[in-house]
Amino acid sequence: MRKQILSLAVALLIGSTVCMAQNRQNGKADREKRMEQIVTDLGLNEKQAKDFKAAMEEMRPAKNKSNERPTREEMQKKRQEIDAKIKSILTDEQYKKYQDMRKKDNAKKKKKAK
Repeated sequence: MRKQILSLAVALLIGSTVCMAQNRQNGKADREKRMEQIVTDLGLNEKQAKDFKAAMEEMRPAKNKSNERPTREEMQKKRQEIDAKIKSILTDEQYKKYQDMRKKDNAKKKKKAK
């Protein structure tokens, strides 16, 4: 009986590890797919798309020298800098549409978090 329980526990542990590894791989693909969708929805030309993607990659939280995540204040400052870059890349109409898209996404995230 003990061997069966132990075997079952090991099998579950291995199975959950495999599932978690698969989810991490899909995260990057989902991010890229979402980025392409934004580029399409905003109707960006090639140069705008390239610059927009570069700006968005800059926003991804990078660990600082002590290998910790940035503070909330650091992230807000970075967000403002990136937002200014994005505004300079997009036309006024595209930027307004981008802001609307962000508001909708944030509302979905808040609703999902509850």
